[in-house]
Amino acid sequence: MENLENKELIGIIAGILTTSAYIPQTIKVIKSKSAKDFSWIWLIFMIIGILLWFLYGLMLKSLALIFANGISIMSLLTIAVVKYVYRQS
Repeated sequence: MENLENKELIGIIAGILTTSAYIPQTIKVIKSKSAKDFSWIWLIFMIIGILLWFLYGLMLKSLALIFANGISIMSLLTIAVVKYVYRQS
């Protein structure tokens, strides 16, 4: 049991670090009201991929996967919404 807890702690730390990378970019996109530098293909693939990681975390009951990918999904969806709402006509 202790070994599993250590693995989950490593996953939580990794999740915090990798998920934190989305936050400054998401804030920049919101403030600038522009996500023109993000391609739709990249956003769609990332959202689907991260959603699958989130579902996988739910199946495994892994807090690390659920937490990190849940926040990543929110950041990516925010970027996608800004890209759509503030698209150039």
